[in-house]
Amino acid sequence: MLRKNTFLFVNSSDFTLIRFIAFIGQTLALITTYNLVEVSSSIIIASSLIVGSLLISNTFTYYLLKKGDRVLSENQIFYFLFFDILQISCLISINGGYTNPFIFIILAPLAISATYLSIQKILMIVSLSLVCFAIIFNIYIELPENIRPILNDNYSLGIMISLFTSSIFMVFYLYYFSLNYKKTQSAYQLASTQLQNEKELLKVGGLAAAAVHELGTPLNTINLIVNDFEKDINLNKHYKSDINTLKEQLDRCKEILKDLSTNPQSKELSSEVTDMSLDAYVQSLAEKYHQNFNQINMDYRSDDLSRNIVISITPELNIAMSNIINNAISFANMNIIVISEVFDDYYIIKIKDDGPGFDKKFIANFGKPFYSTRSNNTLNMGLGLFITKQMIENLEGNVDVINNNGAEVVLKWKR
Repeated sequence: MLRKNTFLFVNSSDFTLIRFIAFIGQTLALITTYNLVEVSSSIIIASSLIVGSLLISNTFTYYLLKKGDRVLSENQIFYFLFFDILQISCLISINGGYTNPFIFIILAPLAISATYLSIQKILMIVSLSLVCFAIIFNIYIELPENIRPILNDNYSLGIMISLFTSSIFMVFYLYYFSLNYKKTQSAYQLASTQLQNEKELLKVGGLAAAAVHELGTPLNTINLIVNDFEKDINLNKHYKSDINTLKEQLDRCKEILKDLSTNPQSKELSSEVTDMSLDAYVQSLAEKYHQNFNQINMDYRSDDLSRNIVISITPELNIAMSNIINNAISFANMNIIVISEVFDDYYIIKIKDDGPGFDKKFIANFGKPFYSTRSNNTLNMGLGLFITKQMIENLEGNVDVINNNGAEVVLKWKR
């Protein structure tokens, strides 16, 4: 199951570059300001040390990169952003506090945290920022008199309130949209993994089918030889127990190969069964799910062309049908029917159930990941149909959902 908040990994080199740019920006701002404005040497030294601490921190990030940590963990990013907020707050505090026009630069680490971190760590970063804002407004070294702005108490209070509200709104805004992006990426990843697993299972099934075919001939030859041994009176007299053991083991091998060749799962996974008529495919689906869910009446219906048209049974099609039928079983009262139709340019499979059908809100949001009408908000509905939509689009088709005396899902893809 996917977590609601999936961490987006950050490349170490990108993070190092961004912080190095921040270091250059702070350095240029200080050099320009101190050349234009007369500032005490103690402020210059303190500011230089604070800016230098960012360079040291960034050097450590570069060390992690060279050591092999190409991707920073969530905790590493949290600690670096925690440090950045403290570093910027100290720099602003000794250079005019809230009267410094660069005070809003402190929002940058907040924006990064809202995009990449979990909600718990975001709240910690926001809390630290608000505390730093409060300190900056009360404890700071004023700017030189010739550039010091004259602000009344109400305007100063307005700046403080704007920083607080801007921080909270920006974090919420970025977190909300990054969360949707994370969910979508996670759904794509899950669909890709599921498709890859299906292909791997097809390979395993193909190997099993090949083993059945290749081992059949040598086992039959061995069986003939053992039968000859058994008919030989002298051999049977001296090696009867050994011959019986050989026969038992041969029978066991035959049973194993028989299971591999007749087991519905191995048939389903065998790469040899990749082509069949559309009618046979929907029939096999109906029979399979009727055996597994005998409390539901599973039926199928095909037009005449479906009986004569041979289609390729791809992993994408199997995943799509599995998701839709499992979903129909969850909502059907008693009956599900699978219908196949063939037209000049495309195939159609319809899955209908006699359940409550889709509500209008679901139809409007169909195909969106993690959208569900279930009360417990499981992933089976929203994510299942999202994956189904992606799989059928891979086959140059589309999926529609409608209400037709129950729910009906229509798969349509090119011939």
